[in-house]
Amino acid sequence: MSSNVNWSNPYAERDEKWLKGNLHTHTSPASACGEISVEDCVNLYVERGYDFMSISDHMVYNSHTDNRLTFIPGIEWNAREGGGYHTGVYSLNSNDLHAPITIPDQDTLLEQLAATDAIVILNHPNWQMRPHYRREELEQRRNYDGIEIYNGVIERLDGYPISTDKWDYLLAKGIKVLGFASDDSHRATDIGLGGIHVRAKSASPTDIVAAIKSGNFYASSGALIDDIRMQNGVIELESSDAQEIQLLADGGCMIQRVRDKSLKVDTRDLRVSYVRFAVYGSGSSMAWTQPFFL
Repeated sequence: MSSNVNWSNPYAERDEKWLKGNLHTHTSPASACGEISVEDCVNLYVERGYDFMSISDHMVYNSHTDNRLTFIPGIEWNAREGGGYHTGVYSLNSNDLHAPITIPDQDTLLEQLAATDAIVILNHPNWQMRPHYRREELEQRRNYDGIEIYNGVIERLDGYPISTDKWDYLLAKGIKVLGFASDDSHRATDIGLGGIHVRAKSASPTDIVAAIKSGNFYASSGALIDDIRMQNGVIELESSDAQEIQLLADGGCMIQRVRDKSLKVDTRDLRVSYVRFAVYGSGSSMAWTQPFFL
């Protein structure tokens, strides 16, 4: 766990530019579930305008690089027996990625990663009919930075791709974790379903990772946010994609909704512990901001 989020305003740094990326990707033959080669996978992300990506194969560190976009080194850890409790691990220090491959259980994994610079994400909580993580299991876990609140591949698998219910459960209990979205791509048709948009100083791995750790990003299944800013307790969100914007608070309760492309909220009038925004774009596309704790 290495995040250093300004939870009262994760979007305080506004001089940077938005960069589009995906952290959860599988390739063949490194991942048994992967159906696409590394080269073909990278080409498709480049064609779709991504600025950065991670190849997070199961229990395999893939050091592939390509100068057309930025690579964030990562793996997806899973328990050896049963394959459960999938965990995304991302770090610019390769030792943080090699060491987890030998760890057999998640408790030990999270404990050891707590002392590293790795970003740790609990993946697809609502995958499968018996959810991959029940909300009480997420509550009991320690030393992780965030959860996937949208996982694109679950659109075609059993379970539910959106996990904002479990996110709000944690946030309402004061457990401050970031919300991520990803393709979790296994085949060509999975690419472009979800990702994160990071406001970073540059497209270097160091600046992208720093922005993620600070919470200066939003999660998306296709909708875009043009700007989000907070000044003197007033938050304003703008999205040229928006057909509707919702303001949500403790436990996921919707406290305001507009069918417009912007929403301005004076948080000084609110009596809640946190707020976050959800943007509804065309079709089923959405975007989710990080929470502002008040």
